[in-house]
Amino acid sequence: MKSNFIIFLFLSIISAPACFGAAVRESVLTVIVPCAASVNTITSSGNNSSINPETGVHNGLEAIFNVKTNGDDSTYDFVLSGSVNTTSGETNGYFLKNGDLYLILANKEYLPDMAALSDITSGSAQNNKNMIAYPVLKNPEFDTSYQKYNGILSCIFKSRGKQNFNISQRIGNTPLAGTYSISDDSSGMYEAAITLNIYRKP
Repeated sequence: MKSNFIIFLFLSIISAPACFGAAVRESVLTVIVPCAASVNTITSSGNNSSINPETGVHNGLEAIFNVKTNGDDSTYDFVLSGSVNTTSGETNGYFLKNGDLYLILANKEYLPDMAALSDITSGSAQNNKNMIAYPVLKNPEFDTSYQKYNGILSCIFKSRGKQNFNISQRIGNTPLAGTYSISDDSSGMYEAAITLNIYRKP
């Protein structure tokens, strides 16, 4: 009888579950990667040029930026703007004529006045001392539009899903008629600033 009890006890022990009350849980760790974008200016020979003093034709101007982002056109607006200095301070350097975008360059030493700015943007320029306007060329790699952004005429482009790319803005060689004169425009350095802003959409 005793041996039967021992055998029963032995069989109960080996057939019993190995662990009582065991539980499995997992802890999920997550991080949120926010949308981000960075922009750098790429310096090139296209930042500087010289012109033919008889015609106003320059050798080539181009602003180049490198953009890195984990976002896209649904996340950001990519906006190029131009600025130029006058006797009344900094003002928008872009203007439209017949649907085409133009960039103004202003004499750095002899700043033009607001009357010159009004004339050069009037559509029939003829009296804009120390200001020269050149056409902005469309970049075929990007969809671009010219419209006001935050109240300022700008060049808005689409990244087309690219996340590490260069965007350049080339300036046409020949000045807009009536905006360059060897007798009216003083010698010296003429300049404009091109700025790339990347705005997060709401």
